Amino acid sequence: MDLRKETLSFGKVICVDGSKLTIKAETLKTVDGEIALHAEVGSFINCGGFHGDTICTITRVLIEEVERRDRIVENKIVEVAIVGSTEAGNKFTRGVNKLPSIGSDSYFLNGDQVNFLLGINLDEQEKKKYFKVGQRSMRGAGDAYLNLDKLLGRHTAIVGTTGSGKSSTVARIAQSILESYPQPRLIFFDIHNEYQNAFSGQWEGKSNCIVWDKFSLPYWFLDLDEFISIYYPEAGGTQKMYIKELIEELKKNEVEGTEKAKVSVDSPIFFNMDVLLENIIEKRDKETTEAKKDPFNKMILKIQSIHNDTRFSFLKSDIVEKKSLAYYFKFLLGLNQEEQKFISVLDLSGLPAEVRTICVGILTRLCFDYRYWDMDPENLPMALILEEAHTYIPEDSSSKYSLCLERVEKVAKEGRKYGLSLIVVTQRPSSISSTVLSQCGTFITLRLTNDLDQNKIRRLLPDTLGDQADILSSLRDGEALITGDAMTLPGKVQFDPPIPKPKSNDVRFHKAWVTGPPPGYSVDEISNWWITRERKNTQRE
Repeated sequence: MDLRKETLSFGKVICVDGSKLTIKAETLKTVDGEIALHAEVGSFINCGGFHGDTICTITRVLIEEVERRDRIVENKIVEVAIVGSTEAGNKFTRGVNKLPSIGSDSYFLNGDQVNFLLGINLDEQEKKKYFKVGQRSMRGAGDAYLNLDKLLGRHTAIVGTTGSGKSSTVARIAQSILESYPQPRLIFFDIHNEYQNAFSGQWEGKSNCIVWDKFSLPYWFLDLDEFISIYYPEAGGTQKMYIKELIEELKKNEVEGTEKAKVSVDSPIFFNMDVLLENIIEKRDKETTEAKKDPFNKMILKIQSIHNDTRFSFLKSDIVEKKSLAYYFKFLLGLNQEEQKFISVLDLSGLPAEVRTICVGILTRLCFDYRYWDMDPENLPMALILEEAHTYIPEDSSSKYSLCLERVEKVAKEGRKYGLSLIVVTQRPSSISSTVLSQCGTFITLRLTNDLDQNKIRRLLPDTLGDQADILSSLRDGEALITGDAMTLPGKVQFDPPIPKPKSNDVRFHKAWVTGPPPGYSVDEISNWWITRERKNTQRE
């Protein structure tokens, strides 16, 4: 494709300064067919000459007044940052071998030319890597595509303040993946019960939305650290040793033959919690003094209290079926139904706050272990979408977050080798684990108004963006600055709205305060749901 269309020529290079160029423009606007292209911040241009093609992005546009003897001359000046060059076949590559020379011509690039540079308009095999998410915000810049392999292969962070369109952006990306690829595998950790609505309607046949009171995480899948963190966080070294020995023995009893020797306390094999308590009681009764019995009494009381607590019923809801690990993953990955499911939305909003963090860590570890034991990472690669990530993988490394932090950080550092990807979604990037954030190869940054958040993201953005990083606080709803591996040419993108939307829209106070409560609204009913922990969907139209 011709990257030097005469109709898109607009000026000549007058200054070359490292990675920055200055262009004296003859015009700041040109027309390409029916599309008008403007010299605006973020637009892509080509400085072409005998050296080849140098792809740049506009960082500044100004009028420079020069006083002559009898008049004032206005020079149109465009400052640009170099983002890359072209190889054989006009394929874009980062970096340049030769800088443009003074006097090189400059050309606007339209949407088709930009997508051609990225390889989107090449052969069918190459096009399959990309999926459409919206339009570039600059006029005439065309549709915006993301490279799926690089988006998920190197982890992604989606950040933006409350109300910036973060949930809609996540939903749009997932819906676009469903449109473009017949068999994806996405697992949402839905903290606020937002995404069930986004995957209803046309997506219902492909999605597996697990409501909070149907969510289960069998306690026999927990490794020793996870079991202790939930059932007895205050356990001392000796108590942990007793629990380890008893659980390992119970798990070995569930296995026959030579396999028994391979079973450890961390093996995801069923054991009966009541039998565990009986064995602890038996050990206690063998002790001769109250002082020696006391640690066992504390152990029994703590484990019993959690085991009988209705808030933790999700840990034992599958106890009758003794649900196997294979069955659990077939359900989680949508493989055990007549019609396969490709997106699993786990509603974690009903979990106790004190254990939600641990559960996210456990689920992440289980998915990592599953991918680890599947010897080929391309057999069934999957992506975990971590909503409100700052609430369970914060920079704070206190003990209540340590288990989850350790497991998520391990996936961030090693997951790509095993076909497990993270999409980290947060409204407070300044509060999230730097280890996780630093492993993300793509950043989708929506509106950010907090100085700390802006500064943290600025440090992660490439220098070629120049002044574009200053617009983070003024982005429109659903508009994002995308940088990194999934979009080689960085810039602003207006995401298409998801259909349907997640249940995260701003509350319409004006409507509710004009019409009042809906027909049938009952405080008694709400109080009963609260007491019995049975939430019902009564969202008004």
